[in-house]
Amino acid sequence: MKADSLNLSKGSSNLLFLILLALFVGLFTASCSKKSVVEDYRRIHNSEWHQDTVMVFDINIPDPKKVYNLSFTVRNEGRYAYSNLWLFVTITPPAGKVLTDTVELTLAKPNGEWLGSGLGDLYDRKYPYRQTIFFPENGDYSISVRQGMRTPNGILKGIHDFGIALDKAL
Repeated sequence: MKADSLNLSKGSSNLLFLILLALFVGLFTASCSKKSVVEDYRRIHNSEWHQDTVMVFDINIPDPKKVYNLSFTVRNEGRYAYSNLWLFVTITPPAGKVLTDTVELTLAKPNGEWLGSGLGDLYDRKYPYRQTIFFPENGDYSISVRQGMRTPNGILKGIHDFGIALDKAL
């Protein structure tokens, strides 16, 4: 018995081309409709974050009517000795009331398994901080973050990078 070969007529090959083109355009459009307004990361020298080191992230809010999601991104090393990370956060608006907050991020499960995705000995995770928030006025805001862990000599070892992400809320 002879195996049938796939016979693509001109009409079916055009249909296949249109399907592939539609998939490509869909993927391209999805990748271009990124909702991030700000993504800013800071590398921590020698993965040693001193308690007095303040990371300052500046963001510009052009339209106070928009709603945003604010997240923190942490990249920790496998040698990080804790399952959590305490942060002191200050948000300073162009004018008006300053917001201060103390935040705990959970980096590992109780069994010690790191949360997030890992590559080698580094683990990344994005942590929602404030969801569906709005900034009451347009202009430049400053977000200051300092680690709040109690460590010997005030040095926290094992945090490789820290960042913020400001995304448009849906």
